[in-house]
Amino acid sequence: MASLLSDQEHPAADTGIPPAISAINEALRVSEMRYRRLFESAKDGILLLNAESAQIEDVNPYLVSMLGYTHEEFLGKKIWEIGAFKDTLLNIEAFAQLKIKRYIRYDDLPLVAKDGSRYSVEFVSNVYDCAGIEVIQCNIRDNTKRHLAELALRATTRALKMLSESNVALLHSANEKILLDEYCRIAVETGGYLMAWIGVGNPGPGQPVDIITCFGADDGYLALAHISCAETPRGNGPTGRAIRSGVAQFAEYIPTDPAMLPWHDEALKRGYQSVIAIPFRLPDGQMACLTLYNSKRDIWSEPERKLLLEIAADLAFGINALQTAIAKIEYQVSLRQSLEQTIQVIASTVEERDSYTAGHQRRVAAICSRIAAELGLPADQTHGLHLAASIHDLGKISIPAEILSKPRRLTTTEFSMIKEHPGIAFNILKEVNFPWPIARIILQHHERIDGTGYPSGLRGESLLLESRILAVADVVEAMASHRPYRPALGIEAALAEITAQRGISLDADVVDACLRVFEKGYTIED
Repeated sequence: MASLLSDQEHPAADTGIPPAISAINEALRVSEMRYRRLFESAKDGILLLNAESAQIEDVNPYLVSMLGYTHEEFLGKKIWEIGAFKDTLLNIEAFAQLKIKRYIRYDDLPLVAKDGSRYSVEFVSNVYDCAGIEVIQCNIRDNTKRHLAELALRATTRALKMLSESNVALLHSANEKILLDEYCRIAVETGGYLMAWIGVGNPGPGQPVDIITCFGADDGYLALAHISCAETPRGNGPTGRAIRSGVAQFAEYIPTDPAMLPWHDEALKRGYQSVIAIPFRLPDGQMACLTLYNSKRDIWSEPERKLLLEIAADLAFGINALQTAIAKIEYQVSLRQSLEQTIQVIASTVEERDSYTAGHQRRVAAICSRIAAELGLPADQTHGLHLAASIHDLGKISIPAEILSKPRRLTTTEFSMIKEHPGIAFNILKEVNFPWPIARIILQHHERIDGTGYPSGLRGESLLLESRILAVADVVEAMASHRPYRPALGIEAALAEITAQRGISLDADVVDACLRVFEKGYTIED
């Protein structure tokens, strides 16, 4: 019977290749096409290196676009010869170690693109065998957003601790000199700055900035600096500009900032890499300035700047209070407002990284306030609970985002990482002098009255009442709302669960109060 297929549809008949071999070749071709499609469309950067020479043999479009080099500029180069990878840990020694260990990983590797854009990436490199030839595959994931959020949180926490200690200094300083000295000491010892000083603009000849006090690694720098607030080269640094304008000024990187040229060499000798100048007005109308020098390049995120401005404003307030004997009760109100504002700054910083967690925290805080009111707690205690609940998952900032948003149940190892978040939050907040036990409330919010909770297995009355309220509210919101690994179970299921655990793992009085809240028509809102 004659074949119904054309000659083109019988390649084996034309070439003499056996059908089995032809099928294998076709399978290889399809496999190559699939690999190439994955390689070309991947949303992570991929480099393929020759394992013997370390030369780049291929690079995918994502990395080309990210770093701004052409495909041809990558090919044939060793990885450390590409500008973006120079001065990083990826050098010839790392390559030698890779050939031995077969695997290297860097979680926060800094890269600079051809156009100057800066990235923080996760870099993973493996050696594998490809048809008898060893190849190195490097995967590069852009973690810049998460990295910046974490840096911003650390910086905000640092500024928050400075604010807290500075406010204590305001309450206890007997005179202006002690107060100014304390602010500079706190900036160095708590804030981690290399040097801090306070100066006042002098309207006399040359308009010098008179040094009032300093603390830290000065080593004669201020005596040589001759800083002015006139519109001259020595008045165009951050301090001079801040005093003239009344607006905070900064040099993010002293080595390349032209305005820092008069002080460039002496600053670098002492390890100064960046500087911020925060002006404040004295009661007599003079402009003063708190100037801080950092040992690292610093971008001063918006939350950190706000807190530093708050510190300067409190300093001006404190001086005025000392001079005019303003009642301390008024300052205490201002202190409480400042601390509450910083909690909101932290909550906003967390939201930048994980909006899902932030929404959960807001809803839990609202439920906590309703339960506390139902129990008849004082307004001040209820307010402190609400603030703690607003940031109770702060510790999850250190948990990889892919675990938090994993669309299926966690492994034992992953859940162990999640269980660390109350302790992480406690370590961040424990040294901040809040009027409420916020750090302890957060530390205990996964404890249970029967000792089955974590991290310490506390029982019964050893748990703060606020923590017991937060535990119930957390369970209700978690079950009633959507989770990455399951749809929402609904409020009925949530209330049934806390009822089942009433007096067992959850406080009976708190559960009863929660049930009454929802019986009265309360609903969980976004």
